[in-house]
Amino acid sequence: MDQNSNYITIEMNLRLQMKDYRLVLGMKRTWIIALVVGAIQLIAWVVKGHS
Repeated sequence: MDQNSNYITIEMNLRLQMKDYRLVLGMKRTWIIALVVGAIQLIAWVVKGHS
């Protein structure tokens, strides 16, 4: 019984870590997309300003 309880605890910890990992990946992806969009807008603004 104790071993089974340990197994459940380990499984729950792994699931929580995976959830955190996905959250961090999602945050990174959001920042990368925001930076790329910002860079494109900046380039478009510079090009529009010069022509």
